[in-house]
Amino acid sequence: MAAATEAQSTDQLALEGFSAPFLLRCGAILIDYIIFLIFPVGGLLSERMFSGGLNIATDATLWFIATLLSVVNLVILPIVCRQSIGKLLTGLRIISKTGERAGTGALILRQTVGYLLTLVTLGLGFLICLFTPKARTLHDYLTGTRVVRASRREIRS
Repeated sequence: MAAATEAQSTDQLALEGFSAPFLLRCGAILIDYIIFLIFPVGGLLSERMFSGGLNIATDATLWFIATLLSVVNLVILPIVCRQSIGKLLTGLRIISKTGERAGTGALILRQTVGYLLTLVTLGLGFLICLFTPKARTLHDYLTGTRVVRASRREIRS
């Protein structure tokens, strides 16, 4: 019994070193935001550069594509891969607070209701990770998750 408790506390201490730093999380959010804006800004630039645009798609269509891409990136990908594109590129992963694979229900709640609550608090839900020991945000506390640096996998030829 004591050995199991000691092993668990050792695992928790090892996990502490993998907490995602605030600026790395900001980088992941920035990448996700850039992905959202690619199509609308591309349409606006083509309209300005080619006096009237390339007539590829209307503004409403470009915003629809951007919204659809964001839903896939911010909701579907984290449920399937435990990472958005921004988290993937910055080497971050969503796990449970115990260090195990986060559950699907927790991720759905985190990526929908949790993000909306963080948005309603004008980003304060995200900023609290600066003051918490495990760098957890409001949506992490709500769903029992945390964001850590992903382990690297060795590619063998």
